[in-house]
Amino acid sequence: YCGICHSDLHYIKNDWGNHDFAANYPAVPGHEVVGEVIEVGSNVQNFTVGDKVGVSGIIASCGSCDNCSNDLENYCPKMMASYGATYYDGTKTYGGFSDFMVVDEHFVVRILDNMPLDATAPLLCAGISVYSPLKYFELDKPGLHVGVVGLGGLGH
Repeated sequence: YCGICHSDLHYIKNDWGNHDFAANYPAVPGHEVVGEVIEVGSNVQNFTVGDKVGVSGIIASCGSCDNCSNDLENYCPKMMASYGATYYDGTKTYGGFSDFMVVDEHFVVRILDNMPLDATAPLLCAGISVYSPLKYFELDKPGLHVGVVGLGGLGH
């Protein structure tokens, strides 16, 4: 399953033009991805074939720069997006609407068996986008009440 985010639509229409995230056609978007592991590499330690997993907007990074060392992989100069980027072997990355994805296990999360995949997918974009600043500003403590208000998108 893959949720559809408005940024996927912006990408395929190349609404961002010649900026860092200009469309790279042919393009297959999707960054709210949930599914089942169908194969693992020899160095994978945390997942096995058949596991329910989720993948968001990043599928790899260098893992060794200051940003990566501080859990800020989204600022890594070698960060690889789930679509529109180039794999280490020179092939293009295709997102969650493709038949399969190759992802570094560091960027894969386990999905609980009782979580419906179609309802879980949007948590990997809007859900984490809203949760990350709450956690950063330590508003994720038990007993706190926080409201996220909006019409559409992240507010839902």
